[in-house]
Amino acid sequence: MRLKLLLLTLTTLPLIAHADLPLTVEDILADKNRFKLDTELSYFNQQKTSAAAQGFNSVDLGGGRTIYLPNIGESNTNTDSLIASFGMRYGVSDRLEMGIKTNGVYRDDRHQNGADLSKSSDTSLNDVSLATQYQVIKNHKTLPDSLLFGELSLYDNTQGLKNKSGGSALVGLSVYTVNDPIVLSLTGTYQHQTKRELQNGGRIHLGDTATLNGSVGFAVNPDITLTGGVSVRHKWADKNDFGNIENNQTQTALNLGLAYALSARSNLTANVRTPISGASGSTVSVGLTTKIGELPPPLSQKYRQANNQNIQ
Repeated sequence: MRLKLLLLTLTTLPLIAHADLPLTVEDILADKNRFKLDTELSYFNQQKTSAAAQGFNSVDLGGGRTIYLPNIGESNTNTDSLIASFGMRYGVSDRLEMGIKTNGVYRDDRHQNGADLSKSSDTSLNDVSLATQYQVIKNHKTLPDSLLFGELSLYDNTQGLKNKSGGSALVGLSVYTVNDPIVLSLTGTYQHQTKRELQNGGRIHLGDTATLNGSVGFAVNPDITLTGGVSVRHKWADKNDFGNIENNQTQTALNLGLAYALSARSNLTANVRTPISGASGSTVSVGLTTKIGELPPPLSQKYRQANNQNIQ
């Protein structure tokens, strides 16, 4: 089938380093005993027109992954943020991979309070996380393929909060089915946040986040795949010692993506997540995944080996 040789971008499929990687339907995980390097640069922009003296703003990086940036208590603030993500994945087996990833953030805020204008900027290492992904079902006669995945924060340096290990944990499940040249996928995630200490004193409990993401991938040709989908995200209210400091929030977003096969070793993706409803900013991401070391055998050889094993 043509689709088995194509590169797809499923913006809902949560691969270890980031959610918007190109992939082959039959080769989602890192190959056994081999590494994959994942890099991504995301741009997030938001305009706030009301005062936000407390709380944190969540940035959707796709696949249920969220990082937090502190709200600035100004009546009119425009924020540009660049999030650089790096990750390394290792294929433990044909069904299991482990990985580690990190996010660095550059933030530029422009404030206006009446006639007073000001600017501020900051650069920081935001977090380091351990991640894993397991292929639960693959090539079943009746059931769709499925992936179980999770992430655990090893180090969290969210601006405005004291550093902490184990500050958050994410679990999720993706199911997808192939009907050449179409791939349908559905991903659900839940990200839990623990109580944190504020740098200026006091404590805050960031709200947990649940997401549901539906996506359709279309293989244009052997090198290019287009995707589109809709996500729904619910965030529970942030809390301090006296109770909620905001309301629960539900948001919907439109996700558009493109994947391009640069070579047998590297694949390039571009993705846009823009809000449909709810107060949120837009995120634009460009990513690159690269196989490290000796390349695995081509998919055609894998198919022949699998067929021979079935015959035997």
